[in-house]
Amino acid sequence: MSRLKICLAILLSLLPTFSAAANERWTGPLNGKLIVARGFDGAAYQANHYGAAHRGVDLLSKVGDPVFAPTDGVVAYVGVINSIPIVVIAHKNSGGNGGADKRVRTTYLPVETQLIVGDAVSRSQLIGVVGAQTHLYGKTVLHWGERLNREYKNPLRRLGAPVLLPRLS
Repeated sequence: MSRLKICLAILLSLLPTFSAAANERWTGPLNGKLIVARGFDGAAYQANHYGAAHRGVDLLSKVGDPVFAPTDGVVAYVGVINSIPIVVIAHKNSGGNGGADKRVRTTYLPVETQLIVGDAVSRSQLIGVVGAQTHLYGKTVLHWGERLNREYKNPLRRLGAPVLLPRLS
């Protein structure tokens, strides 16, 4: 798994970015209530940007569940890393000053898609479906990550609604 993180970090650092308003409310990438199976590990990330940390959130899902764009953007990467299908969206400027401090990307895996790099996507548009990849506790999850100016952030902070945190005992 650490090879995946390194490959993904290198790949994302090479892609162009677009800007999005920092105060914009997004929609969740899955239908219905979002149930977090594994949260963002911000403390570990802040302590060591290249070490072990969970740089996104894992949302409980099922194979074949539709995945949606949380806001407008452009597909920046579609591919497979370590046998896991990945989609990356670079988000456009949706208002505000659009300065360099507003560069945002989101990452989704495992997601199978028909989109190609350069395709424009709009808020709530279908971007693919959850692929057949079992993760945490034998459950299927959608990993959703966000980067703002090359810093990983918790994408749940962009949502205006509460998120359920289950007991996994």
